Amino acid sequence: MSLDSKRSNEFQRYRQALTIIYLGTAAFGFVLLTASVVKELFFRRPAIELPQSALTVDDPDPDVLLDCHRRVLGLLNQLGTRTCELLTAEPSGDRSELSGRWEDFSRTWRDEWDVVNARCRFSELADTRMGVAYDRLAQVHEDLRPMWLKYQSLFVQFDNEQAAELARMRRALDLSRSAFEEKARERSAERPDSPAPVK
Repeated sequence: MSLDSKRSNEFQRYRQALTIIYLGTAAFGFVLLTASVVKELFFRRPAIELPQSALTVDDPDPDVLLDCHRRVLGLLNQLGTRTCELLTAEPSGDRSELSGRWEDFSRTWRDEWDVVNARCRFSELADTRMGVAYDRLAQVHEDLRPMWLKYQSLFVQFDNEQAAELARMRRALDLSRSAFEEKARERSAERPDSPAPVK
């Protein structure tokens, strides 16, 4: 057997091993994400004591309905705004800090989702005789949970793939700045009559 074919076989086994590791990791991640989605959608219990609702089917109070609308809109706005804030936050060296902030937000947001559901009785009264406007509001409220899961998936993907790269680029820029500042200090020491560099 020639040396070239021996090397080719070695690299082929290496590529196969890397492919198996990569596919195994991807499959494991997919299984975890699927399990998380199923758990969140079907087996989640509220972590807080839920309030009693003042909403009745016979004579729904418009002020209560407007409060429900305000709360659902608030959930929608918080979800988009907070996710964007976290994704655009200045990267630090500690990736767990960003994940921790997401987890804190998610816990609070899901608790509020449960509170709004109880206060507005969406699970009980959707598709009853509350009217089209109420049903629309209930549907948006229900659609927020899968939307949160999509944001969660986006955040996890960002954290796994881009956050480390952004932190690496930030570190490279910091090192470059330090080198340039050192060079500027050396130059100003060589020429004491020149003005100090502007920072």
